[in-house]
Amino acid sequence: MKIYNTLTKKKEVFKPISEEQVGMYTCGPTVYHYAHIGNLRSYIMEDVLEKELRYEGYNVKRVMNITDVGHLSSDADTGEDKMLKGAKREHKTVCKKLNIKTPDVVEPATNCIDEFINMVKVLLEKDYAYVAGGNVYFDTSKLKEYYTLTSHDEDELMVGVRDDVDEDENKKN
Repeated sequence: MKIYNTLTKKKEVFKPISEEQVGMYTCGPTVYHYAHIGNLRSYIMEDVLEKELRYEGYNVKRVMNITDVGHLSSDADTGEDKMLKGAKREHKTVCKKLNIKTPDVVEPATNCIDEFINMVKVLLEKDYAYVAGGNVYFDTSKLKEYYTLTSHDEDELMVGVRDDVDEDENKKN
């Protein structure tokens, strides 16, 4: 089985890190209003990949996160939480109509707050993050190849490119 490697930009033979189990971590829903084709495509592709790995004989443990907090209405970390606002408005929770296999573990972000706090502490201790204006920011300048997986150029991500995002004066980069 060959899978596209985002880092090398090539199709490569899949080789699991562990012979006993393939760990698969996938992003789950963060729905603010309605699920769109981009959301659905991700869930279907994750499901197809898991099923193919199982078909190939691998023991797969798939974990999906549920972002149930933390997406504020401004990229400057201000305003109302978009997910909570959307759920209240629509009187809905997460959609289950895709007919895909439920992951082995479904973990809401709110169950992991202590781990997130510890990770942030480590990033601060190692100087990979900084505090400004009461918020903690990851310092992208600390990683020479920060944009490697996305193929973005830092210059393409300049402030003012999107009309719907306000500049956060606290961010270094």
